[in-house]
Amino acid sequence: MKRYILAIFAVLTVACSSYASDVDNRLILEKLNSIENRLNGIDSRLNGIDRRIDDIKQHLNQRIDDLNKRIDDVNKRLDDSRAYDLALIIAILSLIAMILWDRRTALKPINEQINELKKRLDYMWEHFRFDKKISVITS
Repeated sequence: MKRYILAIFAVLTVACSSYASDVDNRLILEKLNSIENRLNGIDSRLNGIDRRIDDIKQHLNQRIDDLNKRIDDVNKRLDDSRAYDLALIIAILSLIAMILWDRRTALKPINEQINELKKRLDYMWEHFRFDKKISVITS
């Protein structure tokens, strides 16, 4: 009888341990499945975040390109402005030079007449022998 009890005890121990093993394995599988589901959820959220980051990056690149275009336009305007300023300065200096040249050529006949009158006065002073020679015009 001891043998039977030992046999029953051995069968129950093996059966219980296999039942416990099945329950433990099932719980482990359920936990693994829940962890896998959570990881899949995290992966999908990370993919969504990646898409948003890519969209933001694309939007920023577009804005930077637009800003570079505007800066290039401003640089072109500045170059044009410098060219116009230089042309204006040259025109003003040319006008001043022309005015000075015109004034000099306009005064040349007058200077010649003044020199002629001075020579005549000097001649008169010398030939008519006045007491004092007063210099009327000095050169």
